[in-house]
Amino acid sequence: MAIKIRKDSNQGSYTPRNSGGGNSGGGGGGLTNLLPVLLGLFGKNPKLLIIIAVIGAVIYFAGGKGCGGMLSEGGGAADISSLFSTGANFDAKKYASTEIYEPLADNKTNPLPEKMSLLKYAPKRLNQGQQGSCVAWAAAYSARSIMQSREAGTDPNSSTFSPSFLYNQIALEGCQGSYLVEAMKVMQGKGLAPYNEMPYNDQDCSARPNSMQLRSAEEHKIDGYQRLTGGPNGEDVSKVNMLAIKQNIAQGAPVVIGMMVGGTFMQSMAGKDMWLASESDYAMRGFGGHAMTVIGYDDYKYAQNMGGFEIMNSWGEDWGNKGVAWVSYDDFNHFVKEAYGIYPMGDASAPSTTVLSAKLGVMLNSNGTNLALQKTGTNTFRTARNMSVNEEFKLEVINNIECHVYIFAQESDGTSTTLFPYTEKHSPYCGIKGQRLFPRDYSMYPDEVGNADYFAVIVTKEPLDYDAFKNKLNAARGSNYADKVNSLIATTGIQMEAGNQISISTDFSRVSAAAAIIEVTK
Repeated sequence: MAIKIRKDSNQGSYTPRNSGGGNSGGGGGGLTNLLPVLLGLFGKNPKLLIIIAVIGAVIYFAGGKGCGGMLSEGGGAADISSLFSTGANFDAKKYASTEIYEPLADNKTNPLPEKMSLLKYAPKRLNQGQQGSCVAWAAAYSARSIMQSREAGTDPNSSTFSPSFLYNQIALEGCQGSYLVEAMKVMQGKGLAPYNEMPYNDQDCSARPNSMQLRSAEEHKIDGYQRLTGGPNGEDVSKVNMLAIKQNIAQGAPVVIGMMVGGTFMQSMAGKDMWLASESDYAMRGFGGHAMTVIGYDDYKYAQNMGGFEIMNSWGEDWGNKGVAWVSYDDFNHFVKEAYGIYPMGDASAPSTTVLSAKLGVMLNSNGTNLALQKTGTNTFRTARNMSVNEEFKLEVINNIECHVYIFAQESDGTSTTLFPYTEKHSPYCGIKGQRLFPRDYSMYPDEVGNADYFAVIVTKEPLDYDAFKNKLNAARGSNYADKVNSLIATTGIQMEAGNQISISTDFSRVSAAAAIIEVTK
């Protein structure tokens, strides 16, 4: 007498066109790319040769943490000293602990435009200089500034945020590194101060924000963030989810990435619009981590319809095409190690609404169609036919504005269990609008006990403490499961529609949640 949940036996994942495989580690900073030149100059001197070899070994085995500012403040020629800057540190445990984005269904169900760019919202590309602060530049100056410009409809250069405000709170020893997830935590918990209130200083990261800057930052918090990873349930932190990145970009949300860079990416990009990695680049010898921001994609940017992502850098306008360049899908998939999506914000050019117009369906795994339902009350429904024991299904959810989706089920003893989220890391947040299937790589099914099972779908404006709600549901009084749910959530405006979908029309400016209760007969 309960709806159960289990892992799917067939778990698919998105593979980009002409995919080049998963991410790999790497080491060192940009100086190793100059070793062949140095050897040519000094290779005849045995003492110098030994010194060069030692330097190269130290840089290589220090790997995975570099994020150098390639160009000097004045721009133009490469500055060897700046190649020693470090910045994007990667930690698989930190990354794996981050909430996972629940992507929309496949591209056929949620068709994306062939190309999209947020470049018009991007501020002038500046240079991080000698400090390893690329994480703060990518997250605060690039991503958050773009979102502010888009939401407010302001000039991009008047809506920028301070890298120093962020970096000085997360910098590792020596001002030469930080973790992307720590930047996200600060932006959500403390916010960001505008650039003009705390101008950038690449010579010092010890100055902490003062009380005035902290108060100002409170007005510019992000609502949240998620990692965009691949594999079953998004648990594979070694692969980024390419489709998820495109879905975020298509709805106006730039993506902050940590990417292994070096070789031609650092040496041969002045004035170039696109980067195509060389064979030696793929070995990633001497490469280090660098944080940047994905601001666009184009499925046909490269030859042979390879497609690519548009990347905003923090090495000034002499790198790439005024600080921006394209990276092919293949190369992106190989070199990028981390990707973070920030919860979307508004769009000044589009009308806003507080009315949730959502659709729910019981989608059968066997044929991908919605099971017919019958409306039995204000917000209660019953399957039009008996379901077989163990017949698997998922909940189809289509939303027009951001919301949160939860699924609770009644156990045989009358208590409730949470079916979704099935772990704390799996996000109920639906900020990227469209059609989803919950759970993504798990399925629900009726057990063999009794003649009917019940589950409730709760859609909320704000995040729900679902453990606390479950406890309240267990303590609620009522003659049936629907009565218990409805004693906690007052719901109106729910109807059946064509296509066997439940429609929800709820004004989130007046109420904070809506519920639909479904009886599964068997």
